[in-house]
Amino acid sequence: MSKIISLIILSLPLLSYAYPKHVRETLRELAPNVFGVFGVYEQVNKQNRGFISNAYFVVTKDGVFVIDALSTYMLGRELVETIRTKTRLPIKYVLITHYHTDHFYGVKALRESGAVIIAHPWSYSYLADDASKRMFNARLEILGKRLLKGTKLIGPDITTSSSMVIKLGDELFEIHHWCKAHTDGDLVVWMPKRKILFAGDLVFGGRIPFLGSGNSRTWLLCLEKIKELSPEILLPGHGEPLYGKEDITKQVDWTMNYIRDVRSVVRKLYEEGYSVEEARNKANEEMLKINPEYSQLSVFFEVNPVNAYYLYFEIEREILEEQR
Repeated sequence: MSKIISLIILSLPLLSYAYPKHVRETLRELAPNVFGVFGVYEQVNKQNRGFISNAYFVVTKDGVFVIDALSTYMLGRELVETIRTKTRLPIKYVLITHYHTDHFYGVKALRESGAVIIAHPWSYSYLADDASKRMFNARLEILGKRLLKGTKLIGPDITTSSSMVIKLGDELFEIHHWCKAHTDGDLVVWMPKRKILFAGDLVFGGRIPFLGSGNSRTWLLCLEKIKELSPEILLPGHGEPLYGKEDITKQVDWTMNYIRDVRSVVRKLYEEGYSVEEARNKANEEMLKINPEYSQLSVFFEVNPVNAYYLYFEIEREILEEQR
């Protein structure tokens, strides 16, 4: 596993650079008529304007299919402006891979452009929960009113909890919910003719995944499903695009290994009688015993203890189920 982590670290861009002033500065064509914009490997702050995730769009002869909407109305507007540098065709659909702030807060701008918003029905549960309001207020405190101006918590127009297919131009977009993973409502988009998978936050590149709002055990099943699908291009919600089955398998395996490692650490600490706070405080130390190179990954020291905190309760439920 250390070789895989080394490859990830070597592929990371240097963080000592000027932040992009507009989303279009990060625009890349990843395959013919498939484009992406790329956020930084950081937590949300005023310097990065909340631009910490990726978004993608596919231009077809009948319109544009967009994957994710970024993390503020302002960034969503910039995404629309970026799309307009490539085509004047209508933006038909926006697929939100999951209702986390950095992926859907910009959705109002896409709806204003005329797009139909697609997501998992879990999005309604998220929006109805007081936690979504608290998270908005937390983002407001970090970013301030200017950067969050115009941002609204907006639900989808269409939902699916299993699968659906959209034909746009000559392209087929298969939308799938395989299992609870990063959240209870993760969706992926599969372009079968081109073997391109838009994986959302099921596969992380360049930083450790957040395990606080889904199910880590069934997440592993989703990752196995990706390997079975055998995409030739995998486009993650964070990090660099992955090309070729070998590199994709390495990154999927890395994500699986991290999840297994932190699950094993938390279970060990739970079984040894540590409290949730103690487990959170010891999580980094225990993970670095397994592999010291975790310390080189972006936001490891901040996010890993949070993962341990949430996993403590997930592992506790699993142990209680085993004892019944």
